Amino acid sequence: MPIAQKTDAFAALRIPQFRAYLLGRSLTTVALLMQSTVLAWHIYQITGSKLALGLIGLSEALPFIFTTFFSGIAADRYNRKRILLLSTVLLIVSSALLSLGSWWFGEDKSVFWYYILIGLIGIGRSFITPASQAIQSRIVPRELYANSSTWSSNSFQVSAVTGPVIAGLLLEIIAPHFIYLICAGVFGLSLYFTTHLDEHYPPPMQEKEPFVRSFFGGIRFVFGTQAILSSISLDLFAVLFGGVTGLVPAFCQDILHVGPTLMGLLKAALFLGSAVAGFFLAHHPPTHRAGRNLLICVGLYGLCIIVFAVSPYYWLSFLMLFMAGGFDNVSVIIRGTIIQLFTPDAMRGRVAAVNSIFIKSSNEIGDFESGFVASYLGLEWAVVFGGAMTLLVVGSTALFAPMLRRMRL
Repeated sequence: MPIAQKTDAFAALRIPQFRAYLLGRSLTTVALLMQSTVLAWHIYQITGSKLALGLIGLSEALPFIFTTFFSGIAADRYNRKRILLLSTVLLIVSSALLSLGSWWFGEDKSVFWYYILIGLIGIGRSFITPASQAIQSRIVPRELYANSSTWSSNSFQVSAVTGPVIAGLLLEIIAPHFIYLICAGVFGLSLYFTTHLDEHYPPPMQEKEPFVRSFFGGIRFVFGTQAILSSISLDLFAVLFGGVTGLVPAFCQDILHVGPTLMGLLKAALFLGSAVAGFFLAHHPPTHRAGRNLLICVGLYGLCIIVFAVSPYYWLSFLMLFMAGGFDNVSVIIRGTIIQLFTPDAMRGRVAAVNSIFIKSSNEIGDFESGFVASYLGLEWAVVFGGAMTLLVVGSTALFAPMLRRMRL
C-alpha cells in the first residue's frame, strides 16, 4: 500500500522533539566530518601513503562493526537517550586525546596511535547509530516517516558539507591539534541538545533472549525481508567499490595540486549535492517508483565516479562529486523509508545495527579498498575500477532482483 503523502513538506520539523533530535545529530555530524577531514589531510602530510589513508577507514570500521553486535541489542533493551549521551561523551574524550597526542608527537612519522583513537571514535559511533535511528522512529508519527527520513538526510548532508569546509579553512590558519579540540567542543554542544530529548525506552521484550540469539534475530529479520535486504545490499556493494572520499586528499595534492581549503570544498561536494537534491526530494519524494529510481540513480552515481577519476580539472572533479552526491541521496531516502516501514519497534535497534554494519562496510572498508588498490594501480585506475564495479553491481541487481525493480512505496 502506498504511503500517504503529506502536502506539508515541513511537517516533521514542526515537532519540537524532532527538531532537538536533528540539532544534536547535526552537530555530531559536523564534528565528525571536521575531524575526519583533518585526520586524512594530516596523516597524508606525515606519511605520503595512500595505504595510510585507507587504514583510517579500516581502523574505524573494524571496532565499529564488532561493537555494533552489542549496540543494536542495547538500543532494544535500554534507555536510548542515555546511550546517546554516553556515546557522545566518548567522542568528546577521543577528540581531546587526539588534540593532546598530535600536539605532543608533532610530525612524528609513527601514526599508529592515531588509528587507536580513530577506533575509539568508531566504537562511539556504533552505539550512536542504532539508538539514534530507533529514537527517530518514535518521535514522529508513521505517516511522516518518509518526510522525517528526508529531513534527517537533509540535515546530515548540510552538516556533512559544513564540517569539511570549516576543516579546510581552519587548516590554513591553525594546527591540527587545535582543530581536534574545536571538534570536542562541537560534540559538547551536541551533548547539550541531546539532554533536551525525552527519555526513550524500547518496548519491553516478551522474554530475555540470550545475546547471540537476540542479535541474530535482527539478522534473520533483515535477510528474511526482501525489501530491506535488497536495498541495503545494493548500497553496500555500490559504495564499497565506488567510494572516493578517502582518497580526496591524495587527488588534491598529487593530481589537482590544490591546498587544504579547496580540499575541504571538494570533500564537501558529495554532501553538497546530496543536500541540494534532498531539498528537492522533500517536495517530490522518490518513493512512488522506488525500485526503478534506486537502480537508475546508483548507476548514474557510478558514472560520475568514473568521470571524477579521469578529470584533470578541479571544477569538473567538483561537479562530478556534486552530482554523485545528489544521486546517492535518492538511495539514502528510499532505504531509510523502507527500513522504517518494514521494521517493528521492538526490533528497530537491531535492524539499525545490521544496517549500520552494511553502511560502515561500504564506506570505511570501501575507503580501505580504494587506498589499497590505489597503492598498486595508482589513483585514477583505482577509482575507474571502483566506478565500473558499481555499474556491474547495478546491472546484476536489476537482473537478479526483479522485486526491487517493481518496488513502489
